[in-house]
Amino acid sequence: MKLFNREKHENIIIAGCGNFGTKIASVFAAKNDNVTIIDIKEQSLPAIANAYNYYAIEGDATDLDTLEYAGIKTADLLIAATNDDNTNIMIAKIAKEYYRVNQVITRIEDTSKEAAYNKTGIIAICPLDLSLNELQHILIKEKELIK
Repeated sequence: MKLFNREKHENIIIAGCGNFGTKIASVFAAKNDNVTIIDIKEQSLPAIANAYNYYAIEGDATDLDTLEYAGIKTADLLIAATNDDNTNIMIAKIAKEYYRVNQVITRIEDTSKEAAYNKTGIIAICPLDLSLNELQHILIKEKELIK
């Protein structure tokens, strides 16, 4: 694992090292951004240990000490990507409201929670909605090709 010079690139914190968080980490690490990934399960971290340049922390991303150790005070972007909506909401609110991180994105599965973010400055993404939108886009393209 390698810790990058945090002055030259975007400082990105990703909370959650499942498939979603791992893919995000790979995208940003490929751009040579400073990626710090936090996961509460130590066994989740080695899965990407040799694949990407990032800083990995085993810890609870709802814990202020863990977030500060991850560099949240200088973070440009925090992405809450755990597999639990309520955890992601808490992480996102801490980052936006307490630490004033400029850009905060959270993943949520329950679309009814998405409306709560409209006025907070937190961007909520829902994989189900994104998939449905992409499906509609594909079907519209297919219909246009058939014409």
